[in-house]
Amino acid sequence: MDEYFASLPVTNATVICVGGITTREVQQANDDGIAVDGSGYYLFLANEAEPKQPIQILAKFVSEREAGRFARLLSSRSAA
Repeated sequence: MDEYFASLPVTNATVICVGGITTREVQQANDDGIAVDGSGYYLFLANEAEPKQPIQILAKFVSEREAGRFARLLSSRSAA
């Protein structure tokens, strides 16, 4: 599996990201009642000002291809 990761600022501190998530992030999501397995790619929000805060998982991509397409879209928007 190729590794895709892309991010785009939403606010001064918040970024929207496409990428894999860590075991710790999976555990935090499961503790919060969000059933994730950690495999594949996710769409999530992260706080750059407070990197120790948990991410907010928005969705899981159903395929690597779609994750790659969305990652390229975010990358093209951040370059604009």
